[in-house]
Amino acid sequence: MNSVTEIPERLDLKDGDTIYNFQVKKKLGQGTFGVVYKVHDQLKNSQVLALKILRLWTIPYDNERHQLLQRFKLEYETGKIPSQYLVTSLGYGKVSGNPYLVMEYCPNGDLRAYVGKPQKLPFYNKVALSVLMGLGDLHKNGKIHRDLKPDNVLFDRDQLPKLTDFGISGHTNLKMTKRNLLGIPREIFGTYAYMPPEQLKPRDATKLPT
Repeated sequence: MNSVTEIPERLDLKDGDTIYNFQVKKKLGQGTFGVVYKVHDQLKNSQVLALKILRLWTIPYDNERHQLLQRFKLEYETGKIPSQYLVTSLGYGKVSGNPYLVMEYCPNGDLRAYVGKPQKLPFYNKVALSVLMGLGDLHKNGKIHRDLKPDNVLFDRDQLPKLTDFGISGHTNLKMTKRNLLGIPREIFGTYAYMPPEQLKPRDATKLPT
């Protein structure tokens, strides 16, 4: 059956449930369209991974599903960029009509936990360098993150900061900004608290490249 017209089933996973060879250990977080779980790969000595499912069943219209599915595939492909500063995509599949991707698991939380808590200078230097290096690797591969914020900087097993969540990333081989007849962008991407001023003011954004 065509993946666009296929009607996805509601999927509410609990600790201990399995998706193929992945056993759910706990829910790590949930957004508007995606939910992330900590899982064990039972085929690889219970290797700890992260599994993100696109909640496609929440989208009633086929066209919107298609757009989200395309972005999800691009998110997976972006995670395949070789970089020690990006959370790595390891696999892609579908369950009950809902696509999922498997990623490396970063057990030491995100940068949000450090907001408002003074750290020593080497910590700031490491985070700044890692974020810039991650952005550099994205840009060299034609990708623009578009949602850089503390929640999307994770710390791996070695406390190395890594960028994640490429679901709304821009791709320079695609037209990133869709405008109306007046030249004003139809969509603004990102999280409001972390957007640059020109994104918050759509009329100013007419000066941005497309």
